[in-house]
Amino acid sequence: MGGSVLVRSRFLIVHNASAGLERHRLLDRVRAALEAAGALVRVEAADGVEADRRLAAEAVRTRAFDAVVAAGGDSTIRGVAGGLVGTPMPLGIIPIGTGNVLAEELRLVRTPQAIARYLLHGAAIQVSPGIANGELFLSMASAGFDAGVLSRLDMGWKRRIGKLAYVWPTLRELCSSRCRFEVLVDGIPHPCTWVVVTRGAHYAGSFVIAPRQRLSDPGFHALVVDAASPAALASALVAVGLGWAQRHPLIETIACRRVAVAAGQGVGFQLDGEPITALALEISAGRHSLALIMPGNG
Repeated sequence: MGGSVLVRSRFLIVHNASAGLERHRLLDRVRAALEAAGALVRVEAADGVEADRRLAAEAVRTRAFDAVVAAGGDSTIRGVAGGLVGTPMPLGIIPIGTGNVLAEELRLVRTPQAIARYLLHGAAIQVSPGIANGELFLSMASAGFDAGVLSRLDMGWKRRIGKLAYVWPTLRELCSSRCRFEVLVDGIPHPCTWVVVTRGAHYAGSFVIAPRQRLSDPGFHALVVDAASPAALASALVAVGLGWAQRHPLIETIACRRVAVAAGQGVGFQLDGEPITALALEISAGRHSLALIMPGNG
């Protein structure tokens, strides 16, 4: 690690127990790199958000670690962050999930040595997570199309083939009938068929949907999509994929502080790539900050 003085030397790594073998190899190599630099590393497997949160909170209570590291995708990160928010304990990540939106936001180089260096030496900044129905999220919350995709997703296929598992549920959701609903963005009603509320610039991995949004910003950007037909929605999806969301006539991008979808509109919701069961959605900025380790400072 170039002989630099270590900022941190004791790590708890909480990893997604269901991640594939190849992804766990990256975790093993990062652990080896950390230990080679003189760090003490403890690894714990968790099988869901509640277990992630519990392990992180216990690390804070015992004061036995300098950082807690989430090894998984955005859902694992969300769970670990829930146990650290409002405390000085910093959060690091090892991106072994499918989408890894936060890793893209951090521009994290995904090699074992680079990740170990980031965890050992990276400066921690304070970020304000979003809160949706009382639940923390770090990357995005949404209603409509992508929540429908996730409800159709076969998790077994996702573990085996990664992002390819999204193709069939995306096509099925694209061809299904559109549910038009109303979203309140800072109290102003907008009719739509899909809304994404993002804490960062990226969506679904590397797609840039809100280039002016930063994790350190106090608010959000909401992408409000009003695409009633499959063809219209397909054109909006292409625009998102190409980074043209700001120029598409069916997409409105709004800087905001609060977003709400009322109950009784027959629409599904998701947080950081995981569907949630709820009748309505209330999104606001969290009152407590989170210390997030940033790359590029060591």
